[in-house]
Amino acid sequence: MKEILVVDDSSTMRQLMRMVLSKHLACRITEAPDGLAALELLRAKPFDLVVTDVNMPRLDGLGLITAIRQELGSAVPIIVVTTKGGEADRERGLELGANTYLTKPINGAAVAAAVAQVVAA
Repeated sequence: MKEILVVDDSSTMRQLMRMVLSKHLACRITEAPDGLAALELLRAKPFDLVVTDVNMPRLDGLGLITAIRQELGSAVPIIVVTTKGGEADRERGLELGANTYLTKPINGAAVAAAVAQVVAA
């Protein structure tokens, strides 16, 4: 069973991601409302995947990606799901170490395909 960490300051988006992921994967989902809370969880136990937003208080998704790569290396795949859909934003997220960068509004099938791709890799 995959352990997935969903990081988003919107409880509605966390709930939506939970439904999409649960429909397509046998997984346990843990939620965090921002990057700092996510880092605490990541330091406490391993996760098979992190799905994160970019725009969040305290520590945004780009800061979270940077911290994960510095502390954990490339061991955990990261999928960004965000409203920041510009090409520069996408390139920045991927440069920092995200495996996949998706733009909201999300399509359940696209999220499932991205998860399947990074979890299988």
